[in-house]
Amino acid sequence: MKNLTNSFLSILIVATALHAKAVPMDPETQTSVIDRLERVISQMSNKEPSWVASNLRLADLLAERARLRFMSEIEKTGKGGAGSEADRKKATDLYESVQNRVSAQEQGRILFQLAHLYEGSGNRKKSLDLFNKILKTPAKYESFLVLKARTGLADIQFQEGKFKAAQDNYEVAMKDSKLENRGLVMYRVAWCQFNRNKLSDGIKTLEKLAGTPSLLTKDSTKGQVYDSGFHGDVVRDLATFYSRRSIGKSDINQFRDLAPTDQMQELLLFFSGEADRLGQKQAAYDILKIYIEDPKLSTEEKLEAYVRMAQARYDMGRSNDSNEDFALAAMTFKQAKCSSKDNKCDELQKRMKRYVTELHRSKKVKPDVAVLKAYFIYVQTFPQDAETAILGAQVALDLKNYPMAGSLYRSASNGTQDAKFLEIALMGEIEAAELQKTAKVREEAYLRYLKVLPNGKSRHEVRYQYAQVTYEQQKHAEAAALFKEIALDTSAPAALRRKSADLSLDSLAIQHRDSDIELWALEFAQAFPKDRAEFQKISRKALMNQVAKTANSKDSSNWEMKKALDKMLATNLSTATSQEKVLHYKNQEVLARKTGNELVVLSSLNGLLAEKTLSASEREEALARKVGLYETRLDFRSAYNTATQMKFASLSKAERELKLGTLADLAEMNANRHYQAALNAGLKGTAGASLRSRMVLSSKNPAAELKKHQNELRKYPNLMAEAVLVIFAKTKSENAVKPFMGSISRTAEARFINKQSFYPTHQSLARRLANQRLNGSSQALMKRTIDQRMKLLAEADSSLVQAVRLNDYTAQIMTLSTVEKENERMVQDLLSLPVPPRLSAAQKAQYTSLLEQQSRPFAQKAQVSRQKLLEFWSNDRALSSLISEYENARNEVKPLLRNELRLLSEFSSGSGQNSRLKSALSEGDGPSRKELLALRQEVSRNPRDVRSIQKLRDLETKIGHPLMATYLDGRLNQIKKEEI
Repeated sequence: MKNLTNSFLSILIVATALHAKAVPMDPETQTSVIDRLERVISQMSNKEPSWVASNLRLADLLAERARLRFMSEIEKTGKGGAGSEADRKKATDLYESVQNRVSAQEQGRILFQLAHLYEGSGNRKKSLDLFNKILKTPAKYESFLVLKARTGLADIQFQEGKFKAAQDNYEVAMKDSKLENRGLVMYRVAWCQFNRNKLSDGIKTLEKLAGTPSLLTKDSTKGQVYDSGFHGDVVRDLATFYSRRSIGKSDINQFRDLAPTDQMQELLLFFSGEADRLGQKQAAYDILKIYIEDPKLSTEEKLEAYVRMAQARYDMGRSNDSNEDFALAAMTFKQAKCSSKDNKCDELQKRMKRYVTELHRSKKVKPDVAVLKAYFIYVQTFPQDAETAILGAQVALDLKNYPMAGSLYRSASNGTQDAKFLEIALMGEIEAAELQKTAKVREEAYLRYLKVLPNGKSRHEVRYQYAQVTYEQQKHAEAAALFKEIALDTSAPAALRRKSADLSLDSLAIQHRDSDIELWALEFAQAFPKDRAEFQKISRKALMNQVAKTANSKDSSNWEMKKALDKMLATNLSTATSQEKVLHYKNQEVLARKTGNELVVLSSLNGLLAEKTLSASEREEALARKVGLYETRLDFRSAYNTATQMKFASLSKAERELKLGTLADLAEMNANRHYQAALNAGLKGTAGASLRSRMVLSSKNPAAELKKHQNELRKYPNLMAEAVLVIFAKTKSENAVKPFMGSISRTAEARFINKQSFYPTHQSLARRLANQRLNGSSQALMKRTIDQRMKLLAEADSSLVQAVRLNDYTAQIMTLSTVEKENERMVQDLLSLPVPPRLSAAQKAQYTSLLEQQSRPFAQKAQVSRQKLLEFWSNDRALSSLISEYENARNEVKPLLRNELRLLSEFSSGSGQNSRLKSALSEGDGPSRKELLALRQEVSRNPRDVRSIQKLRDLETKIGHPLMATYLDGRLNQIKKEEI
């Protein structure tokens, strides 16, 4: 009803023509005339005779320009503008200014003109007042003005929805034979009837109007001519009217007969649309059948008709028939020769898409197979329309036609490059594939996504699903690698990464790939800080599996076991439980022992002992192994410290204290506390005696200590003698050992002690003899000095006798050497004495002879002593025994023996034994403490090297710890047993 909303405009056109009868002007001329006329009027007095006529003329021109401007504004913006409004206002003001200065007839024209100007300005009340004013006193005005006022009033009433009043006024006007635009008025009457629910009357009015050519006209320069546009509007509205009641075939035929030929296609299409809109699907379809029979229809028009027909039949519940029509539409499209220039293809596609989407919308709650078929037909026709293909695929999913859904999603992904649609399509294809529950189809869908959208937003989930389907197909090696890749991808969702890590390790476990589990789990421990402990535990368990396999296999090489041990050493136990650590350290110790790595054995034991969950028996065993390890490394201090932590449940208290004391002693610690405890606990026999002897020998006050133990040690003479000798060697005091000498009087140690005081005594005598000189300056001095010499020589003889009694090789050589040397010197000194003065020659000869006689005994004694010395120096057995005794003596005693050899060396000149003694003294310095420690380190590094142990044992015997040699003998015996 678009013509009715602007009906006042058609009346306004007539009204403005009441005063402006001149030939229409173009806009520029019109404006020029208005401007010129305004200048003229501005210079006129309102009393001049032409002033009224001039203002009327100007008002008419402004009203006309307002009309033209209004029409132009409507075309451009759809509403009136400031230009037309300004002209309308000026015209209104001019009409009102001259209204009372014109004739009655002229006033009627002005009133009519003002009424329409007010209407145009939106002041409908003033318009109504003016039209009613004319109609109340019709006699005062021209009949045609009264007629126009009535139609103008009817138009306003119509616009205000007062359809009965409007119809009444229209019908009164129609009774006047002079009524202009009768067809338009009749058209309005039909709409009044329609709006008053007089549908049948309205239809009859429109049918009459449409079937009367004389009513379908408009004014022109040639008079009344046929108005095709108006005719079309009437028939179009007739379609609307028909659609408000049940449309029959007679209605359709009547409509086709009344429609203008040049608008037939358009009007039939509109009629079918109205029928369809109001639910008359069959009528809509029948109208379209008539429409599509027109051979002049273009392909596009046929396509639209087929689409509408398909929709109509679908709405009637005839789904299959509907899709037949849509298939015809698709075929029609393919036959169309579209060009991108006129966008014909796009428009046709839109029409078909509209059908599909509308069809879908109508069945949105429960789409059926027909909807899916429509989508399929459409997608086959327009494969590039990804969006519609996706919608169709979703319908297929709803209908559980999963293969079709996958196909439509595939079509969508093939038909677009848009990332958004690609994501939806590819994920949809995956969903359809998963619903089909076929591994191969799922695999293809996953791989397609990853190929087309390697960086898609769902790539991580798809990679996970692809790995999952690979896993399900038992391709565990490939699945493990795929899951690992996801797990280490920091851009992937955390939860997905975590699940992937677990499944990756699970895939490795199925393949028994413990080595890879160990390494991958460590990587995951770094990648997942919150789960580090769990993954480290898995890694450790995998390592334990490998270690157990390697350690238990007879075929495992030393290199393989070392490699396994290196892995265990590199294991991070910071997050391990105590039970895990216990198992780890036990296995590590086993491997370390098998590979001979005692340092790792020690660290493993330390780790094991640090665990509180270790049982008491396991702790005792571990401590025992640790003590044994320290012993083999000769680290007795550590062995002792470790042993103090042990219970030694299988040993008596005495045995336990003896064990601890021995370790402390070997560690050069004070062991007396433990030794005394062992004795107090009842240690007796040889073991007890040896212990007492060791306590004496190691004491800072050995004499006092020996006094405590002498009653027990007297039962073991050898031990007692050794203790007394060591005490003497340490104290160099006979008084210190005097209380004990009676207990050892018959021993070699007693003899050795007893002779020690002889050496310095005789040395003192020898020095006095050597320093004594004979003085022959006077008889008195000569006599006195000879007497002195003789006395000293007698002491030397006594010393020799004492040496013989001692039966000591060294003492006898010392005394014999002194006797031989000093007697020989006595001979020389006597013979060298000066002869007394005043003696005759005979007296001198007699004096000389006397001296010779006196010196002869000394010469003989020197000769005998010399002979005896040769015998002693020739006694290799005695000298060798002495040298051997020196070389093997205890450290405490060795200085005494060394002094003895040094004394012998002083007297050995010319004996042939001098070099031997010097050599013994030189070698007697023997191995140093430094050499001893170096050899101990060698044995510590190679605790099973028999040769090194034997060398150390020999060296310990000479200059080392008294107990060490015994300990090393025990180790040698153990090694021999193990080799057997």
